[in-house]
Amino acid sequence: MARKNGKIKSFMLLWMRHEKLYYSIFFEALQQLNINDVQRNDEDAISEALCPILKKLCFNHERDVRTPDWEKPIQPAKIEELKGGKIRKRPDFTCNFLNSLADSSDTYEIPFHVECKRLGKKIASWDLNKNYVTNGIKRFDNSDHEYGKRAPSGMMLGYVVNMERNAILKTVNNHLSKDMNKLNLN
Repeated sequence: MARKNGKIKSFMLLWMRHEKLYYSIFFEALQQLNINDVQRNDEDAISEALCPILKKLCFNHERDVRTPDWEKPIQPAKIEELKGGKIRKRPDFTCNFLNSLADSSDTYEIPFHVECKRLGKKIASWDLNKNYVTNGIKRFDNSDHEYGKRAPSGMMLGYVVNMERNAILKTVNNHLSKDMNKLNLN
């Protein structure tokens, strides 16, 4: 029993280091990101513009760091997860973790998914801040997307496009308290 608990603690330490590494890489990449007005209107274009910055930061890192995969389909880990070749949902970025403490192939490669959404004022009838919650955060647990499957955590990025940050935080928190209760997480 002690070996199992020690293994779990060791895994969590490794995972937390993996999280911290990619948090810091994405943080630095976002600070370097410079987008134009056309990109500002398309979160996929913003994420694409982030790709070369991420690659450079990972290359220049003091230890070997894999560049996050952009728009990579979620890979099946078990036969039961096969979809018959159908297109699977794709998180914006995936930063895989190789678990050297894994007991099975199911837990050997663990995805750390990053979902990205624009944040700011409503654009026509499109509520960017509500979308961040209902079509962003929920994708980590929703059975249609399962971005959090097999992973202890994931990350949301918000591309601030046209609103003051404190106002965004207030509206996102408001949507979290209202909309998270309405989400179907089955």
